[in-house]
Amino acid sequence: MTPHEITYSFTATISLFPTENGGRKKPVYDHYRPSFSFSTLKQFSGEISFPDSKELEPGGTATALIKLLPSRHIRQNLKSGDAFTLLEGDKIVGTGVIRQIEQENRIAIIQ
Repeated sequence: MTPHEITYSFTATISLFPTENGGRKKPVYDHYRPSFSFSTLKQFSGEISFPDSKELEPGGTATALIKLLPSRHIRQNLKSGDAFTLLEGDKIVGTGVIRQIEQENRIAIIQ
């Protein structure tokens, strides 16, 4: 079996924690690059874009398009309704729920 990496693009509803509850002090903008955790200790890299606005303030909620970078270790069965956390380093700054998987790609790893 050929090893592969998986990448996902999906639409999600994300919420940033308010500043007074340990969240960010400043808003996030298109192309924001936090880490993502899906009920595991592993963190995955990705990028968030906001189709309906340019920014999201701490304490706010928005619809976002998320693109995860390729990884061997990401779950192969992400689906609508799955929850995740947004992290900056070890600090949790928000949460999200997948609304719709737009694209799932499996990329063969050449060894």
